[in-house]
Amino acid sequence: MSLSLKSMFHERDPVAEQLPLLGSHVPIIALTLAYLAIVLVIGPIFMRNRKPYNIKKVILIYNFLQVIANCFLCYLTIVTFYTHRAEVPDFGCLTKYPNSPTLEKLNIRVLYAFYLLKVIDYVETIFFVLRKSFKQVSFLHVYHHIMMSTFNYYLGTYYGGMGQYASVLVLNCAVHGFMYTYYFMSALNTKMGLWWKKYITRLQLTHFVLVLLHHSYPLIFRPQCQFPKGLLWFAVVQSFVMLYLFGKFYVRTYLRKAQKAVATDKNDKIIKTN
Repeated sequence: MSLSLKSMFHERDPVAEQLPLLGSHVPIIALTLAYLAIVLVIGPIFMRNRKPYNIKKVILIYNFLQVIANCFLCYLTIVTFYTHRAEVPDFGCLTKYPNSPTLEKLNIRVLYAFYLLKVIDYVETIFFVLRKSFKQVSFLHVYHHIMMSTFNYYLGTYYGGMGQYASVLVLNCAVHGFMYTYYFMSALNTKMGLWWKKYITRLQLTHFVLVLLHHSYPLIFRPQCQFPKGLLWFAVVQSFVMLYLFGKFYVRTYLRKAQKAVATDKNDKIIKTN
């Protein structure tokens, strides 16, 4: 497996190997297995005969910190790339920047911060379990968290930077900034945070379309791009997978419920008329 990953990512980054939770496979594998055990087995068993925990204050603090962290990473990445745009030969083919110390540091440091955020995201599912909101512990939710954390581990360890995935980081952080703002307002029980829930899913779908386009571009128009082709294809395939899963969720949660509501309203009018 290690040899196949090296051939896909081309190298094992010496800087990333020195960072906590990167380099060795053990931490991310242990964290992911512990996450699965807690949210799918241990948590439900533990909560079976217990009332949901009141952890509103903890959730408010968690959501607020997530908003700050995601918005800051998004802002930092955009501003740094814009400031040093003259040192970026082609925004359609983002790689490493050996001739730009600032962008080179950004490449690994921001990715590392993003990776840590994706690991911290595991806590969100544990909150669902403690509140007995088991419907929210869906396949889409669990798969998305595990995919993001484990992939960012391998991207950092073997490639040592964001490269073309800078677009993923910026878009993902922007969407999560909105998402955790919604969670924060919902935890406050404010009506203002309710009406725009479906638009967050629309933002997520738009995000995956943009990621698909950005990673398809070098495959089609920049075949000489030095960013690993395997990573480009992974982003393309993963974008299609996420579009399908989130699209299915959107149809089931919003479109079908809206259709049922319209049908129910029509039936009520018919009954009243009769």
